[in-house]
Amino acid sequence: MDSGILPHVDRQILLYERWLAERLATIKDPEVHRLLHRFATWHQMRRLRAKAEKGPLGRSPTHEAKQQVTQAGAFLVWLLDRGRTLDHCQQADLDAWHTEKYATRRPAQVFLRWCMEADTMPRLVLPTHVVKQDQTPMHQHRRLTLLRRVLNDDSPPLRSRVAAALVLLYAQPVSRIVRLTTDDIVDDGTTVTVRLGDPPSPLPAPVADLMRCYLAEHPNLAYASSRSSGWLFPGRQAGQPMHQTSLQDRLREIGIPPQRGRASSIRQLVLQAPAPVIAKAFGYHDKTTTHLVTEAGGTWSRYAPGDHKR
Repeated sequence: MDSGILPHVDRQILLYERWLAERLATIKDPEVHRLLHRFATWHQMRRLRAKAEKGPLGRSPTHEAKQQVTQAGAFLVWLLDRGRTLDHCQQADLDAWHTEKYATRRPAQVFLRWCMEADTMPRLVLPTHVVKQDQTPMHQHRRLTLLRRVLNDDSPPLRSRVAAALVLLYAQPVSRIVRLTTDDIVDDGTTVTVRLGDPPSPLPAPVADLMRCYLAEHPNLAYASSRSSGWLFPGRQAGQPMHQTSLQDRLREIGIPPQRGRASSIRQLVLQAPAPVIAKAFGYHDKTTTHLVTEAGGTWSRYAPGDHKR
């Protein structure tokens, strides 16, 4: 049989179609189901197939499509809770959604534009001017307050609390946190260390206890395909870590701003120890930490790395 008879289907599209079918199967409201199915069929799939014709798809396009479907569904349910259907949506509803759901506004806007073009909702004004989130470091008192809440409040998921502690305590970017493996955590029964740089960093007792609880729960994480992956924060796909955007969203859901929290933490660290030491211990470039300590007015600006015993 000629292998060229059957058209080539991109693997990422197949995985997305499987995810979409599972996602739609969980939706009970028939109108929400119908709208999301139409959106995925006539907007997303056409775009994904057009991209796949130019070359194999990576994970980013389908991840973005999943975000759009998820946030579109969240908007429709939120709108129903306000007592409105999509065809009766008002400007005040859109304004309220964008105010309450700032972190997830972009995926939802794709769906809303499509609905307006398809005449399934009134042509309303989507916010065009978005105030940028403040990237300046938060005050030290605020950082410690958030860290205290992460350690003492049992209501957020353990995964989010552990990640938040690594951001607020050791200034780790989310992109690096999702690449940690269970082998990077060493527990000798007395001390728990995490391999961020050289040498591994010991975790203070409250954070160590939090990490122990998370590791004890690790084999029972929701995604069975990821149980043996070795990632500290496994993703939905077998053998893959959690996507950094997903972890960022989860941190924001519990009130932790990843960028500002990390910026505040690293500035405090370089005031407590020489910049080259901090860079080596926490996986930063020494030029980055030197620049930060100069900005912060630290007293270690003339410290030179190396052997000082001679």
